[in-house]
Amino acid sequence: MNDPLIVTRAVHFAATLSVAGTVFFQVFIAAPALRSGGGDAALSRNIRRQLASIAWIALVLCVISGGAWLVITTQVMSGVDLSNVFSEDVLGTVLLQTGFGQDWIARFGLVVLLAIMFVPLLSPRQPRLAWIDVAVVALAAALAGSLAWAGHAVGAEGIEGVVHPAADFVHLVAAAAWVGTLLPLALLLAASGHDGASVAIARTATMRFSTFGVGSVAMLMITGSINTWYLAGSVPALTETTYGRLLLVKIALFLVMVAVAAFNRLHLTPRLVRGAGSASTVGTLQRLRRNATVEVAIGAVIIAIVAALGTNPPGFEAIVHAHHYH
Repeated sequence: MNDPLIVTRAVHFAATLSVAGTVFFQVFIAAPALRSGGGDAALSRNIRRQLASIAWIALVLCVISGGAWLVITTQVMSGVDLSNVFSEDVLGTVLLQTGFGQDWIARFGLVVLLAIMFVPLLSPRQPRLAWIDVAVVALAAALAGSLAWAGHAVGAEGIEGVVHPAADFVHLVAAAAWVGTLLPLALLLAASGHDGASVAIARTATMRFSTFGVGSVAMLMITGSINTWYLAGSVPALTETTYGRLLLVKIALFLVMVAVAAFNRLHLTPRLVRGAGSASTVGTLQRLRRNATVEVAIGAVIIAIVAALGTNPPGFEAIVHAHHYH
């Protein structure tokens, strides 16, 4: 993780998924949960303020890391010194004449539109017009999914050239819908008190998150299998290449996250639903918050691995290359 390109990609992926995940959480989980709290204005303002902070910080990190990614990639593509990237017309050439540059421009446009739409979405003034939610969710999904065009999914021909990018797009949106919503959930649970309104908010948020997460995990498994088939496709490609071994670690960590999520859904969430503000309910909330924090940490490691995967040749290419030289 001492490669500047890998670090930059990791920060950008994390920021992008956090932007999209916070939007999804705000629209599909937090807003209904806050309505269930019986109108506790102070608690609602506190939670909305924290969600707004996550969204804006993530968006700023997305811009900064995206700019750094562009500069580093331009330097790698052109072979010029980093100091000459701006002095020569190299940056403009990469932006306008490469797929990476064109994707970067499109993604920057999405970030600008999201920044504009964040103003009404994250405003403490409620309620807001329904079209704002629809527009922001669409923009957030497009921002997360468009990372697919900066990876190994592009460039194939035939049916693979359609199925693989589409699967990668959905995979990234599903990752934002699960991994990107974990930090907002942890903060909402931390902000909730022990009174009836707070417990009602936490209960509704946890139940909606649980349902939301099941669909996200299912899509991650389906699209992840498709991506693994195209990028590895054989046992040697998984076990004998750097790409394959990193992918196996990613899959193992993903399964650990799924196990934690399953424990939450099957044991802690039902216990929270049955509770009524008792000491056991408080303990359940603490365990849910702790588990969400653990999942955030594992998700961060997975994102770092994904960043490294993008800088390594896919497993099948490495196997072909190795056989060619043998």
